Amino acid sequence: MNVLRSTSTIVAGALIAGLFSISGFAQDPTDEAAAKINEKFGGNIKKLFATRCSWCHQGYGMKQADGPKLAGTRKTLAQVMAQIMNGKTPMPGFKNQLSFEEVQALAEYIKALPES
Repeated sequence: MNVLRSTSTIVAGALIAGLFSISGFAQDPTDEAAAKINEKFGGNIKKLFATRCSWCHQGYGMKQADGPKLAGTRKTLAQVMAQIMNGKTPMPGFKNQLSFEEVQALAEYIKALPES
């Protein structure tokens, strides 16, 4: 009897989870990437991204706008950090506006974004 009840509970849980993912309640991939970075650096990486990067990199880096989509970049962490600090036309450099830790957090967040 307990085995049947446990199996029913597992099946019901799987069905409910499936309904949530079908109806759009699946977790945002940017939230998953941000959670890892927030834990490591103790800040709010999505807020930092929104104030510094989202003007050109929309969808928290998941969509192309004036700037390219950042998710799935083939650049290394060091290359991403260098571009954030030094810029690349038309992107300005942020080395005089962000701390090294903020640059590193943004770069790690960008590298953590899933490709699609």
